[in-house]
Amino acid sequence: MKVFRLVSALVVALMLVTGCDFFRSIMGKPTSKDLERMRQEALEQERRQRIQDSVDRARQLELEKAMKEEQQADLLDESAGRYHVILGSFKVEGNAEKMFALLGKNGYTPHRIRFNNGFDVVSVAVYDDYRDALRAMNDIMEYEFCPEDVWIYDIRQNLHVKRQ
Repeated sequence: MKVFRLVSALVVALMLVTGCDFFRSIMGKPTSKDLERMRQEALEQERRQRIQDSVDRARQLELEKAMKEEQQADLLDESAGRYHVILGSFKVEGNAEKMFALLGKNGYTPHRIRFNNGFDVVSVAVYDDYRDALRAMNDIMEYEFCPEDVWIYDIRQNLHVKRQ
């Protein structure tokens, strides 16, 4: 019994003198210095990630702003002419973009007009004279990519959203 008390007292004294780091190092576990270093590294990594997230978000906002400005530039320029030959009216903006791209691919300079009711229409040509617009509409209807519901929009109807 005396031996057990002596060994217990030595173990307690050794723990009080050397602390947990001694035993942790014997067992192959990280010591308090190692844990503090890992905590500092994690904090630094988190800080770097926050900075990168901020930079990524700023780039995303800049890209969204540029795309919005580009879309606004694609919208109706009222000084271009009065009569627009419209090839499509779309509630889904992606569909309007597809038509816009198709016309550009076929050599036209299309225009997008946003209506007050939320529809986007795609114009293939703009004219100051109604007869010219009518001729262009009849000509474009001969092409395979042209839909059947082509029409002419007069900007004096004021159904569209005005440019800022």
